[in-house]
Amino acid sequence: MHTINTVLIAGAGSIGLTVAERIFSSDPSCVSILAQDKRLERYRRDGLFVNGRRIDFRFGDGKPVDLIIVACKFHHLDAVIEDIRPYVKTGTIILSLLNGISSEEIIGKIFGRERLPLAMILGTDAFHRGTETVYTMPGVIHFGDADGNNGGREKSLAEFFSRVKVPFELQSNMRRMYWYKFMINVGVNQITAAFRLPYGAIQTNGNAGELPEARLLIEMAMREVIAVANAEGIDLNEDDINTWYKTVNALDAKSATSMCQDVLAERKTEVEMFALAMMNLGEKYRVPVPVNKTLYLALRVIEKRYGNLTGGGGT
Repeated sequence: MHTINTVLIAGAGSIGLTVAERIFSSDPSCVSILAQDKRLERYRRDGLFVNGRRIDFRFGDGKPVDLIIVACKFHHLDAVIEDIRPYVKTGTIILSLLNGISSEEIIGKIFGRERLPLAMILGTDAFHRGTETVYTMPGVIHFGDADGNNGGREKSLAEFFSRVKVPFELQSNMRRMYWYKFMINVGVNQITAAFRLPYGAIQTNGNAGELPEARLLIEMAMREVIAVANAEGIDLNEDDINTWYKTVNALDAKSATSMCQDVLAERKTEVEMFALAMMNLGEKYRVPVPVNKTLYLALRVIEKRYGNLTGGGGT
């Protein structure tokens, strides 16, 4: 185990800024944000804000660091991989908080799979616009060795997150948790994006804006993930759907998933990570995934119609 003293955040969106702010609050000198060229100029000019407070983060200087937290969008991953090259040294740990189930393999092919435990963040309601993120729930970072063999790498992360007061859970069966998050993303992110729904619409705690029809669609998409996961040897089941509702009920009803935020801002979504991935997995295991096929087509149409939407969107 080695001590983590320097951290680079690759991605200054809702997740990246939320995690960076938590670290900064405990140790401002250890954390920096990856940015260069026009993006760096914009951050310096406009500032980076979390919950209404401008935070004077340091920016990466190209020197190797102990930990890199990747929190970009999937379609930016190839560019981010190139940008983080100078920061990787012997012993650098890379923690990917991207959605989906493929980023660790993609990053690992370049820098070595041994650098990356499986990881995800769950239970955050962070909302990002421009250079500002707001949240009421920071979420919990879950991580662990893909094969359940947690060792020095995971102990270093646990010691660091404890020291900087970032909520975390070290998992002994992280592969199952990984698929659990994928189930959530495939169902919740895509349905809320397609219909531009806030969390309140899918909660079950008595909000006036609840839409049981949206929850039914979410569950249909989730059950397709459960079927594919079971074919993969992962024991997801109906109880996992019920567990998710306990999480979503604690989130800010007015906030929204990252994918819904993308649609509202007319940005590229991560539909390839979710619906298209499910289509490929369905073909691999001969598992029908009609809901995800429909969602893929619907979200591609929405993306292609950006600039032509009328009447606004969202709640």
